[in-house]
This record gives sequence, structure tokens and C-alpha cells, in this order.
Amino acid sequence: MNLWDVEVGRFADDLQRCSFGALRQLGLRVIEDTVTVYGRPVDELFDESTVTFYRRALDEFRSFDAAGSVDAVREEWDRLFKDAWDWQDSRSPFTAASLCQALAQYADFLLGEAAPEGLLEVLSSCYESVLSSASLGRIVTLDMEREDRRCHQAVTLQSVLIEQICAIP
Repeated sequence: MNLWDVEVGRFADDLQRCSFGALRQLGLRVIEDTVTVYGRPVDELFDESTVTFYRRALDEFRSFDAAGSVDAVREEWDRLFKDAWDWQDSRSPFTAASLCQALAQYADFLLGEAAPEGLLEVLSSCYESVLSSASLGRIVTLDMEREDRRCHQAVTLQSVLIEQICAIP
């Protein structure tokens, strides 16, 4: 169990009752705002290919029209994501891996391939990217996460956005 499970996972049942529109907005905001928690600009943290992929994915997500042709979007996104997993030899590979995972999970959510529970996975992957960037060590305790400024900021960010966007107290 990590800090995200304790602080954000508690919203799981309530998120099931949120509209698709609210969940869509929540997921996008969490992805966009997570990178501000790293403590370094994405241009410094990641290789150019990861930054380009991240920005292009966000552009695609912002312009996504759920009423449009999902098949055409799925094909385009399949091409976009096909080469997105080449982060092993890049800077901050574990952080990049978790962020890319969140992007892929969010794409699945938008395309209807993941039930609302899929959005929880997006939020979790975003937190994992922050936890990786914090470099707390191989064995991380809940207390270590609570004491880390970035981990605390990430769960606070997600909790506040859930409360604001989904009107969950």
C-alpha cells in the first residue's frame, strides 16, 4: 500500500458515480498537472522524444470528440502510441514509463475500452510517475512518501481535483 492508495484510492466508489465528462476532465487535468509536481521542467527531465509524445498525446486528448469516429481515432492513436515505449535508455526511464502508461490508460478510457475504473489507473500511474521521480529508494515506506514534498503534493493535487471536478467531498 502506498500514499496514493490511502489518500486517493478512497474515492474509488464515488468516482463510479461521476459522469464521463467529469471523469474526462479529471483525467486530463491530473495528467497535465502531474508534470508540475516533478520539480523540474519536462524538457529537462525527459528526452525530446518523450516530451514530444507527451505533448502530442495531450493535444489529441484535448481535441477528442466522443461523438466522432472512434475507429479512426483508435487507428491514429495506435500509431501515436506504437513508438511511445522507447524510454528504457532515456533520462528518467521509470518516471517516463509511468507517465506513458497513464497516457495509454487515458486513451483507453476515452475510447471506451476501460470502464470508469480505468480512470483510477490513470490517476495511480500519474502518482507512480511522481513517486519514481522522487527517488526515495528501492524500499519505500508510507512515512517516507508522506514526508516527501512531491508525493504529498501529488496526492493533494488529485484529491483537490476530484473534489472540485466531481463534487465529491
